[in-house]
Amino acid sequence: LIAPACEVARNAGVTLVVETGNGTMVNSNWTARRLIDDLDANDVLKILWDPANNCWCHEEAWPRGYETAKDGYLGHIHIKDVQVDTPSATLEVRRMGEGQLAIQFQPVADALRSDGYDGVISFESVYHPGDGDFEAGFRLCIDRFKTIFG
Repeated sequence: LIAPACEVARNAGVTLVVETGNGTMVNSNWTARRLIDDLDANDVLKILWDPANNCWCHEEAWPRGYETAKDGYLGHIHIKDVQVDTPSATLEVRRMGEGQLAIQFQPVADALRSDGYDGVISFESVYHPGDGDFEAGFRLCIDRFKTIFG
């Protein structure tokens, strides 16, 4: 499925990304990197790393998630904060800095800067303060995102 897409991308001179996520082809940076290596596709296939999604498989963003993907495998990064309870199959999106990734964001941002990452880091605005008001959730989170990753 992915190999033919990689060949099309190679011929077109474009880069594809595969997002890490629960219930997807790759649920961690480790599985994403393995896919890329197995396909010998590091020239056209990169990881769209979503550290919050990787919480389902207990891959910590720092240091393991970052260390696994840092050497030419990162194509894009989504940032949001969550609290995951895998045994209960629950995920609660939290205000940025109030979930299980809170203490991992700064070391990841620092490493991205020191290693010269020049790709996109986007804030994934899926938090709301309990009333379905995603705009309010965005406003409650964006300054912290910009302070850490901006």
